[in-house]
Amino acid sequence: MTPAKVTKFTKLTIEDDDKREMAPPEVKIKKVMMDRIEPSSATASLMHLSLYERMLLETQKILHIRSQLVVHEKIDNKMVNVTPKPIDVPYETEGYKKLTRKYTGLQVGGDVGDDITSFKSVTSTIMKSRSSRGVGLRLSLEDIINGVGSERMLMDLQVSARHSSHMVSLDSSTSSLSLPEMPLVPKYKWPFIRIILRKTELQLLFEQRSMTAIKNTEDGNFAEMDNKEYDYLTLGRGKVRRRSEAESQTSETLYKAREINTNKLETRDVATYVSYFEMFDTYNQLEDIKYGFNEYESTKLHISQSQTPEEQFAIIAQLPSFHLASVIIKRLLAGNTYEEGQKRFRNMISVTRTVKKINYKYSLKTLFNIHPASKDKVRKAISDMSFCYTNSDILAVAYGIYSYQAAKLPKRGEVCVWSIKNPCDPERFYNYEVPVVSVEFSPYMPTLLAIGLFDGSVEVRDITNYNQPAVAISQRNSSPGVDPVLAIKWIKQATSNGHEDVDPFIALSQDGSVTQYTIINSPFLSGFKLMSLERIEGIPEGLPGIKCSSELTQHTNRCSQGLNLTKHPTQLDIYYVLTDEGCVHKCSTNYQHHYLQVLKTHEGAVNAMDFSPWSPKLFLTCGNDWCIRIWMDGIFQPLVTLKNTCGPYQWAAWSRVHSTILIAINRKQCEIWDLRRNILKPMSTTFVGTSYNTMGIFSLDGNSIAIGTERGKVVINALDEMPFPPYYQYDTLEKAIYKAVSIYPELLIELKSIGYFGYPNKEFVKPT
Repeated sequence: MTPAKVTKFTKLTIEDDDKREMAPPEVKIKKVMMDRIEPSSATASLMHLSLYERMLLETQKILHIRSQLVVHEKIDNKMVNVTPKPIDVPYETEGYKKLTRKYTGLQVGGDVGDDITSFKSVTSTIMKSRSSRGVGLRLSLEDIINGVGSERMLMDLQVSARHSSHMVSLDSSTSSLSLPEMPLVPKYKWPFIRIILRKTELQLLFEQRSMTAIKNTEDGNFAEMDNKEYDYLTLGRGKVRRRSEAESQTSETLYKAREINTNKLETRDVATYVSYFEMFDTYNQLEDIKYGFNEYESTKLHISQSQTPEEQFAIIAQLPSFHLASVIIKRLLAGNTYEEGQKRFRNMISVTRTVKKINYKYSLKTLFNIHPASKDKVRKAISDMSFCYTNSDILAVAYGIYSYQAAKLPKRGEVCVWSIKNPCDPERFYNYEVPVVSVEFSPYMPTLLAIGLFDGSVEVRDITNYNQPAVAISQRNSSPGVDPVLAIKWIKQATSNGHEDVDPFIALSQDGSVTQYTIINSPFLSGFKLMSLERIEGIPEGLPGIKCSSELTQHTNRCSQGLNLTKHPTQLDIYYVLTDEGCVHKCSTNYQHHYLQVLKTHEGAVNAMDFSPWSPKLFLTCGNDWCIRIWMDGIFQPLVTLKNTCGPYQWAAWSRVHSTILIAINRKQCEIWDLRRNILKPMSTTFVGTSYNTMGIFSLDGNSIAIGTERGKVVINALDEMPFPPYYQYDTLEKAIYKAVSIYPELLIELKSIGYFGYPNKEFVKPT
């Protein structure tokens, strides 16, 4: 799956001296404007000021206004001053002073009789004479600056000084001076303005650069926070712009197969030389090495030369290093046989959208089978399975009793931890004197595995350590129940006093008691009872109850039988208990011996319950009344009822890939339903094996499913020839649900009153 992406935008912040931080949209920002000079005042000031004085005045005024502007930019969560520095012209240099002294002593001419210092007065006289004649002479600052230093203006000033009595014509269409045609040859070179351009440090005023970061990382969270702040500043009060959503077809991303993703091998011929002395020393060192293990292990195992090779091999086989080496070798050998199935399980071989022809048959393709590792003649059924939440290759399988219809029930049980890399031999093997009923990996500490036994005891093991005792086991004084532990669920616990302890787990016994266990600094588990189920009195919400006669009102057991546990996907303290009465009990870890809600879902026992990955309110249940029902939290009648065969459903769950597809397993076959296409019959039915099915479980990516049988075999299947997932998963699910209930007007009104029933932003949340 392509991870979600977040785009970050860089913004520019312009501040004044008094306000250093970015102001929110509702705060008014002071505007900086230049003073407007009226024509009358400009003419008056131009008449009383000389050229250089006027230039100096305007320059200082512009520099003063410019000095009040400060530009800041947010870089690495810090406000940095990026105001451009002014260009300092070093006019007080020795060359400039020397040139000034040289031209100060020179005279302009005999007729004028003034030196070069009369330049200012001559300019002022021209401007006064022009304006006094009423011809409307107005020279802007730009015209003066453009004219200073030019040869024509200097000639105009010279001629005006010599012939002040003559009339000078003015072109009204332009602001330039028009002089009579006469030979104008300056006697001396006039002063000029020297401009020096120096390269300064580059100051970036504005840059809008887009960047991509992975979601739920430090950069991704910062980009999301920055984008929210940018939207608040630009789309806030008074700046709301019209926005619309549109759907477009994006191009398919091309991936490179892992088979060709190898490094280039370079070969070359290298000559080596080994002397006889080096060979002699090497063979002497090999004689000192015994059997490939260290001296500590050989001393601990008491290996001697007097023992036979068979006895020595039996002792060596007990070493952890030998076990690790054998496991690695077995993985390599198993890859030769199960390579194609392993690639499909890892999604290395998948169907792309660019295929020319595809048939949606909704089928299951068997990848490989995992046979029981025990050599006992008494068969053991698959009672429970659990995938590791961080490594999808690791699967824990419990071997014990699932039903009591077998001719001979097993008296022992095992727990095997299998790896998809080696379906032939288990990575870990734990043997027990009683059958094993349930196993569950911890979602918060994935190396811990909780195991529930047939005699009511519970223990926790760490699978990282080979051939090590259990981390903690239960005691009879804290868990006195002797009924089988049918289900285990780990719950998330908030940290206390700054210390993060191991999260506890709850266990459901067959007698209807729920016990919470906590791992402490002790070889024993700390447990206390949360709930004791009682039989329902009266008529609960949900399906209409069947009233019994007065002869059947007394029960031999006042406690209802618990069958399974399900956690709420969003509320960490809420869990559901499924019973043999067909009811679902909503309970909380914060309330002991108290129900929050009871819902009647089936006429018989409820075997499984699963929430939709796209909705925390939509869930399904399956039971012994041969039905699969879809419910909405807040509505006390089923939205959709699915029924195909005359047999109970042991397990059903929503697909983790497609929002409208669900998979159900009964004793004989596996059914695939698609709510968008048909709710009267399944899209396909597959017979997995010759023996009866017990349960199923999805892989972490949802593209494969493991199905257990009563003969102890686990069949790994891939979902084959399935439709491509829709782009908008929640919208497709909502449309299919509304279409299914459209024939029931009252139910449709209740469903519409619920409104939006998905996760925020239509996200995907995998149930645990």
